[in-house]
Amino acid sequence: MKRLLLLLLATLALPTAANANSMVKDALNNADQQFKLGMDGCVMVTLAIQAANWPEAYGEVSYSLKEEVKRYAQRCKLRF
Repeated sequence: MKRLLLLLLATLALPTAANANSMVKDALNNADQQFKLGMDGCVMVTLAIQAANWPEAYGEVSYSLKEEVKRYAQRCKLRF
């Protein structure tokens, strides 16, 4: 039972590509909302860049999503 529980916890704790893609999408959606409200959404873009550039921690991000992050980074004058 302990072994099964540890395996389940390890599976839930390890990030997957779906988690990385959803994390990046959520960060970019939040940045959009902040831009629409006249706020600086570049902090959220920074989080999206970190998630997209660190596949060991968050999982692999799709190519199209990386291109979208690149466009947002250019808008905020950030490197990607």
